Amino acid sequence: MEYNILDSIDLNDKSIYKSFTDRYFSKRYILNVDGIENNDIMLMFHSNRITLLCLAPSHFFFKNPDKYSLNFTIGKVDRLSNLVKGKGKKGGQMLTPKSTICKVEWSDGTSFDIPCGMKGTLIEINENLVKNPEILREQPDADGFIAIMLSSIANSEATKNELLNHEEYLKRVNCSI
Repeated sequence: MEYNILDSIDLNDKSIYKSFTDRYFSKRYILNVDGIENNDIMLMFHSNRITLLCLAPSHFFFKNPDKYSLNFTIGKVDRLSNLVKGKGKKGGQMLTPKSTICKVEWSDGTSFDIPCGMKGTLIEINENLVKNPEILREQPDADGFIAIMLSSIANSEATKNELLNHEEYLKRVNCSI
């Protein structure tokens, strides 16, 4: 009798397939940014030093169902005007861990800043998010990433080592719920 290995798994079970970001990015977390409870961000590091900035699933943003808009003009700096050129991505806006990437503005007039969380260069703002801000809430760690950043190998590795990994994050967040 011949055995078909494909019979041992349910190919219709979508939970066995990892998303692109789950396969190729290492998730790291910063909790309570600026001392604000549940002001949590997630940085997703790729092996090529590219980093995606996202809101962590535990961020207070996801508990507020109100309408919101995203503002990428921070003081005199328009993050949407960021322009990089060439293979080395020259000309991108320089970032420090406290640099604000955008501001979420609620319909009631309140707002909060989203910092980048690491030293590096802004490569681009997620254009899909600019056109359709709702994806920040609907797909926060896939199409709803906020920005793409790049840092040196040393800086990228040092930042990754300082932050909570996914398992540590889950333990900390589950304890606080």
